[in-house]
Amino acid sequence: MGLLPKPIWKEEYNYYSKKSVNDLRSDIQHLFDKTNGWDFSVNLTGAFTSDFGFQMTPKWQFTHIRNFESEIAYLNGRIFQDELKRTRVKFTVRPNSIFAIFFFAFPLFGLFGLTINNVNGDKNEALIVGLVFTFMAPIVMLMFGYFAKKGIKDRFVKTFNLEQVEVNLLSADRT
Repeated sequence: MGLLPKPIWKEEYNYYSKKSVNDLRSDIQHLFDKTNGWDFSVNLTGAFTSDFGFQMTPKWQFTHIRNFESEIAYLNGRIFQDELKRTRVKFTVRPNSIFAIFFFAFPLFGLFGLTINNVNGDKNEALIVGLVFTFMAPIVMLMFGYFAKKGIKDRFVKTFNLEQVEVNLLSADRT
């Protein structure tokens, strides 16, 4: 999606683990079982959607969003063994869709406010409202989206001691 800035759109990551596929799956399941109650040691909760596919969200967050999506960020992943017999975790992270909606809606409100208030003649107030809604509110939405995605990704990687898969560009150039 070229229209959406990176902080409010889905990103894909590839990591690997030193554990076997089944061991990592059981560790993730243990986390899900543990965080369904009152244990607040890790701010992640979720469930397996298939044998090796899972979905995670933060257990607690700084705000509760009331719309069709109630969590601030979502992580969807899959555990598998790659061609080098390493345990790989491929996952996507995205913030709540409300950040993208407000990213586009606030500038429209700002422009609408500028035109309506200019017709009425209060140019100073219209300028302040227009600038805030056109520029500041979208920047705040980008910041919320960025920190929501970064928070859940970093917690997931740290909790399961994952290492990022590095692409060897030199070997790719030789072929």
